[in-house]
Parts: sequence; C-alpha cells; structure tokens
Amino acid sequence: MAKSGEPLTRQRVLEAALRLLDQEGLEGFSMRRLGALLGVEAMSLYNHVESKQALFDGVIELLIIQAPLPLRPHATPREELWAFAHAFRDVLRAHPRVLPLVATSPLRTSASLVLLDHLLETLHQAQITGVQSIYALQCLVGFIVGHTLLGTGTQAVAGLEPGPNGPTVWQHFPADHYPRLHMLLPEIAQWNANQEFDFGLEALFQGLFG
Repeated sequence: MAKSGEPLTRQRVLEAALRLLDQEGLEGFSMRRLGALLGVEAMSLYNHVESKQALFDGVIELLIIQAPLPLRPHATPREELWAFAHAFRDVLRAHPRVLPLVATSPLRTSASLVLLDHLLETLHQAQITGVQSIYALQCLVGFIVGHTLLGTGTQAVAGLEPGPNGPTVWQHFPADHYPRLHMLLPEIAQWNANQEFDFGLEALFQGLFG
C-alpha cells in the first residue's frame, strides 16, 4: 500500500509495475492489481501513464537505463558494446518474467531512445553506418535477449515448472541412433552459460569488427 502522504509519481508507478511483473509475470498483471499494490484506484494510474502500453514502455525504460553504455573516453567501440552486452544481460537475468515484454516491444520513450542513439553512434564510430548499423544493433540485442531467454525460459512464465534438462532426457535415447549427441554428453556436462554467452558474442563481434 502507498505510504501516507507520499505522492504518486510516474517513477513510483513504473517501479511498482516492475515489481508486480517480477512476481506475477505478464499473465498475472493488471492495472487493478497495480493500483492495489500502490494503494490507489486503477484509474488514478492514468494520471501518470497514458495507457497500459505506455506503462510497459516505461518498465522497459527502467531496465534499459540500468545498463547504460559506459562512457569511457579511450575505449574502443568493441569494448563499449562488449561492456553494454554484459550489463544488459545482467539486468535481464534479474527480471526474467519481463523478458517476453522486452523481446516484443520497440523502444518508445525518450530515455530509452537516448541509449539507442548512443549505441548507434558507437557503431558509426566503428565504420558500421547507415542501415548496416541498424542490422548490427538488432543482431546484438536479439542475441542478448534470446540467449537470456533460453537460460531463464522456465522463469519467464509464472507457474511453469521446469522439466528435466536436455542431457537427462537424451541419455535415455539409443546411442546408435544419435551417436554424435551421445559422444558429446560428457562435454555437455561441462557447459557454462557465461562462457557460451561470450563465445556467441565473440562470434558476432568477429563479423562486425573483424
């Protein structure tokens, strides 16, 4: 409930919406429940956000500004984007139930667009210009979001129970039908999500920066 005398602001509404999404996911979210969380009627929320879509845009903004592009005067574009990729991934991993929203919504707030413009400028400094810079940024963000969703997918939907992992299931299938897969099962046991992320990011950057 809202504290007595504490004014409702856009920032408070967005922060509460993020908490509710973290707890319930998109399928459990409603403006009525958000109002109850803040101790106000749902209609009062529209004094601070124009619509439910604008609210979701603001929630994405909260996540985006938590992973700003580092302002390091002597860093290369590659170093800047590498740092951003890891910072953004850390933010997304902390909010797995918001991932479907991030994956399907374009950036539509001023604060979000400031970072978008900065990322595009960083690519231009690496001589990746014009529509190629859009492609590059889409590939980078798609990789970050997609890899994070693969790693936290069972948490992205409220109430979805994770089943057994791949190797646990695969080892029961006949080895003579899937020889390469069975040969790699001991290697798969050494799989590390952070190393896989860096491997994929390095492959992407090799294509971008050579």
